[in-house]
Amino acid sequence: MNTKLLFTLFLVAVSLATAAQKKELQTITENDLKAHLEFISSDNMRGRDFFTETPGLDLAADYLKAQCVKMGLTPGVDGYFQNVEMEAVTPDPDQTVLRLKNNDGNVSYETTAIFSLGGPPKSDTISGQVVFAGYGWYNEETKYNDTKGLDLKDKIALVMTRTLEQAKEGTVPDMDTEMKKMSRAMMGGAKALILVNDPMNPDTEYIENIRKYATGGSLKLKGAENGLIIPIRLIFGNDELADKMLEESGKTLAGLQQEINESKSPKSFAINKLTSEIQLVKSTQSIVGKNVIARIEGSDPELKKECVVFTAHYDHLGTDGQGGIYNGADDNGTGTVALLEIAEAFQSMKKKPKRSIIFVWVTAEEKGLLGSDYYAQHPVIPMENTLVDINLDMIGRSAKNELDSVDVNSKSLAGPNGMYIISGHQSTELMNISDAICKDLGLVPSDELTKAFLTRSDYYHFYKNGVPILGLSTGLHDDYHQITDELDKIDYHKMKRVTQYAFSVAYKLANQKKRLVVDKPVK
Repeated sequence: MNTKLLFTLFLVAVSLATAAQKKELQTITENDLKAHLEFISSDNMRGRDFFTETPGLDLAADYLKAQCVKMGLTPGVDGYFQNVEMEAVTPDPDQTVLRLKNNDGNVSYETTAIFSLGGPPKSDTISGQVVFAGYGWYNEETKYNDTKGLDLKDKIALVMTRTLEQAKEGTVPDMDTEMKKMSRAMMGGAKALILVNDPMNPDTEYIENIRKYATGGSLKLKGAENGLIIPIRLIFGNDELADKMLEESGKTLAGLQQEINESKSPKSFAINKLTSEIQLVKSTQSIVGKNVIARIEGSDPELKKECVVFTAHYDHLGTDGQGGIYNGADDNGTGTVALLEIAEAFQSMKKKPKRSIIFVWVTAEEKGLLGSDYYAQHPVIPMENTLVDINLDMIGRSAKNELDSVDVNSKSLAGPNGMYIISGHQSTELMNISDAICKDLGLVPSDELTKAFLTRSDYYHFYKNGVPILGLSTGLHDDYHQITDELDKIDYHKMKRVTQYAFSVAYKLANQKKRLVVDKPVK
């Protein structure tokens, strides 16, 4: 066969492959994405969380399974459900009590209007003398120091939200600042840090929003060791508690804040005639979550032993206990239903890809990436034969314009063509493929969130096991983890393009003759 004929046949083969891919891309439609998302993100799902009055998370899992059966996808595990055994630690708000005692040991005040964040999984009681530590803040530049000369050893420190500078500027509080305060108090030997809203705080719902998260409990994989438990408790209280603690001194929280702000100097002191006893009661129970797993077996007898994995978490935050529902249309309804469309596109192929495609809808991402952690320990195809994990998490929103620059400490919603790709850059070949496909689809990729977000979604458990990753997102927005994350704000055209990108990358990797080269492995 002459060279000219060989070249002609090659061009015909490439043309046919491209035409086939375009045909399958056309099965990914805005209407289908919208139809699936309207179900997954409806009020009937009750926010897709554990412990809700209606088991919306299970209903979502059943829907995903039903769609897999309808498409004729092969179960990845028996019955499509990979059971994820977990242990839940839930605070008991009715028995969580703070008591104030005078020097005689008599209780002068008692409240259940407190909650803790983190701490050991078992019930815990701590007690100690109370000290007021202002904002609990240290400014390295001005040397302002709320704890200078204050003995924190074995004490319970009462502090306000924000800092002197934030109060002056009128900015809202942030958890990073509060955690720095806790770290400083811990180094001083304090047993607990009681945090209350400072009276001038413009965000009066700040602590209430934290309460909604903290009182939902925490989960860990059954049999997993507990993480590092820091030797200090972070307790959240209210202004009534603060003023009751300060009563013996003749001061009020509002008065003290005004003194601090006007003098620009600390007003910290020990409340000598007061001790506090804090009883933190928690319960532990076993629960079972469900990863939903389907597969398309590769058509090549040898290469089908390798795979491309798609992941997306289908859980969210549930309800707020006051009638509000965290429907999580973007987080992560969008990624969840995108996987359905990608699966349908691959299933529509008359000849399946050479390598296998695994679809994993993971549970308990919002509880600490637990579903993906479990899958990484029990993969359908071994990790060493997994070419890449393509994870879709929040792919359905767009800002009006592309960002000139990205600040990882603030909201970073991409514009109409923008897309963030979290990657460990383990494979130069993979990034070249990604760039080429983005160009074809008119997408503008950015990796500016990689460093800050590498551990923040389900791709992390693949990354740490040496599997190249592509974590896809259109960025954070003001509705992130709010009940306002609703269907009416989704950009379905953008969502379709990101979904098509994910399909195209997997199509290329699953069909090329040689395995993806990992030239920069994780060390």
